[in-house]
Amino acid sequence: MRNLIFIIVAQFLLYSNLHAELKIKIDRAKIGTLPIMINIEGSSEKFFSNNFNEIIENDLYSSGFFNILDSSNVKNNVSNKKTQYALWALAGTNYFLKGNIYKENNADYIKFNLHDVIKKNLIASYKINLTKNPNIRKVSHKISNVIFEEITGIKGIFDTKIAYISTEKLNDRKIYKLHVADIDGHNSVAIYKSSKQLMSPTWSPNNDKIAYVSFENNRPEIFIQSLSTGEREKLIRGTYSSSAPAWSPNGKHMAYTSSVNGNLEIFIYSFITSQSKRITNSIGIDTEAEWHPNSNSIFFTSDRSGRPHIYRKSLSKNKAKRVTFDGSYNADANISSDGKYLSLVHNSGNGHKIAIFSLEDRYLKVISNGRLDEAPSFAPNNKMVLFASKKIHKGILVATSNDGRIRQEIELTGEDVREPIWSN
Repeated sequence: MRNLIFIIVAQFLLYSNLHAELKIKIDRAKIGTLPIMINIEGSSEKFFSNNFNEIIENDLYSSGFFNILDSSNVKNNVSNKKTQYALWALAGTNYFLKGNIYKENNADYIKFNLHDVIKKNLIASYKINLTKNPNIRKVSHKISNVIFEEITGIKGIFDTKIAYISTEKLNDRKIYKLHVADIDGHNSVAIYKSSKQLMSPTWSPNNDKIAYVSFENNRPEIFIQSLSTGEREKLIRGTYSSSAPAWSPNGKHMAYTSSVNGNLEIFIYSFITSQSKRITNSIGIDTEAEWHPNSNSIFFTSDRSGRPHIYRKSLSKNKAKRVTFDGSYNADANISSDGKYLSLVHNSGNGHKIAIFSLEDRYLKVISNGRLDEAPSFAPNNKMVLFASKKIHKGILVATSNDGRIRQEIELTGEDVREPIWSN
């Protein structure tokens, strides 16, 4: 395994002018990775090639699919194509990204060509107007996506976001913060903070809003916050408790948990009618709803059988069907975007660990090694799972690949982090 530690300074742009140090540690196997060289040259008054090279290399390295080779000593401007491919092959790379930053008609551009060195052909060629798209990190992540998708055939996720909760002690008082950040830890913004507990963030289908639970009125209530304006609104009016929000993939409904005569049941709120409908009715606790991608059924956690397990219920039928049977505890399910797998919290007697459960063959595979792991969520391409864990009694975030080849830890100095959720 090879370790790479990035020290990143994340500035909280809203509600705070403090700087927090975000530590990211990546453990990954080098075996089976694809050798690639990244070489972007040129610069302008605002854009420098080194910035693009560094971000793209970090993206590809963190994916676990690529081995980044040094391109500084390789000639890459040879006019003869056969000679150029031969030189790249001699340097040991399978792929070569050649790019250039230049000015044209008073605008800055970046052009890049991705080459397959083994097959000796051009895979992709793109040109981006940097004057119209000045965010270096965003453009770099999009270039990384192109490279990743063209070579692996898998959708890139480098421009996606994560949301999570952090807690910080100030003057013997806890401060809870809801953050939104890039998946590489940069651009972390605390979009809301409170002296009362925050929990259970979830993204809207379009990633333009986040729903979460706040105890600001001394009871659990779901609030929805716009990321563009910061405006907040309570989902359920009145004094009712509500928790564990889950947006339907079609954006028309919100599943949530509420108490009925002291027992927790699952309800579905319609954004069209502004009405709620109860969909579970058992003597056990029913909570943590998760929508199937077709928006026609939900998975949820229930202890109606005596211990917490995952159940599935069609919205058109009354009876729920038990899904998990392995171990003594299965909860907090998150479904892959293709509807084939659940990531969940599993316990077989040796602590709470993250597992992946196949809905097709009913096979459960544990992918974490902690004892207090929680809140799993799939990446949009289903190749990684993000979850919360403990490290020396401190809350950290962990992203691990489904095959265990890569593990990335995210730690915020001076604060506990928990309850992460990947954007759609």
